[in-house]
Amino acid sequence: MRNERHAFTLVELLVVIAIIGVLVALLLPAVQSAREAARRMSCANNIKQITLSLLSFHNTEGEFPKGAYTALTGARREDGLGWATKTLPYLEEQSVYDQLVDNDVVFNSFDFRGDPWQPNIFAAANAAGKLPLKGADAQVATFRCPSADLPDLVPDEGFFGKSGAKANYGHAVAHYKGSRGYCDRGMFLRAEEMKNRGVCNTIDINGDGVLDGGDQVEKTPFSRIKIKDITDGASKTIAIGESAYVVDIKSFPNWLGTYNEDGAILFKTQDVIKCNIGGATAFPLSGADQLRLPGGSATDDCAFGWHAGGVLFGFVDGSVRMLSENTDLRVFAILGDRMDGEVFSGL
Repeated sequence: MRNERHAFTLVELLVVIAIIGVLVALLLPAVQSAREAARRMSCANNIKQITLSLLSFHNTEGEFPKGAYTALTGARREDGLGWATKTLPYLEEQSVYDQLVDNDVVFNSFDFRGDPWQPNIFAAANAAGKLPLKGADAQVATFRCPSADLPDLVPDEGFFGKSGAKANYGHAVAHYKGSRGYCDRGMFLRAEEMKNRGVCNTIDINGDGVLDGGDQVEKTPFSRIKIKDITDGASKTIAIGESAYVVDIKSFPNWLGTYNEDGAILFKTQDVIKCNIGGATAFPLSGADQLRLPGGSATDDCAFGWHAGGVLFGFVDGSVRMLSENTDLRVFAILGDRMDGEVFSGL
């Protein structure tokens, strides 16, 4: 007796394909979620390593790095290397650090060889034809979050549909910035801001629902910041955070420094987390997204991450926490202030 074998009919084949398609559709979100969880874990580990490097620097030098090594006065008072350059030896990036130190920038009476942490290094290097600086294009993995999608190097103005290039062209992009806090009472400031006095009154700090004289915060001069100056406690004060977004070329996030805008390396805790553009995943921002920024402005002061629902922050003690984009602005401002006397638990 002969056995007859029948091939699949077209209908049966289509049914099988449909079943496979349904299974793929069901599994794909789970796979994507697992990948993002891994990226987020890697990002959090980077932040932890950076905050620990800051503590190591403090143990060696007796103080934390300055936010930016800039001039106290003058038209170029936002020109200098940033805080992250001081962490390089503690992140196993000694070779990159050595390249910065072994620069060949000399212009008129200004000599940066051996000491690139003098003010106005970018203006001098630009005038001497020495940009980008040695080592500036090093893509340090610890400064980059796998979830973020920005160019590897600071592009020219063509990124924004313009022409030309700025003094930060070709510098390696970073996805984390140091916190200036609220009213410049955070962990990282440039020289001018460390010396200034003033009063801030833009956030309902006392939480009574009314913005009035009771919400005034005094800006206090400091020459340096040490552990003892963090009176709120190291575990209750934000040191660094994700800020991987761009509004213009001069504030393009990078680890090297600021040539004309400290928003390239520093953020503030005075605007809502994710800056009202939490759904944005492409830069440059669209016109509609720009209007969603606080005040409809092109602010570069926000904390912004590419994870759903919030942003990762490193606290001074080395701990890492995600704060929701719905975090009350008062809470965010206080967490960025190292000496306001307010302490939150259960974050």
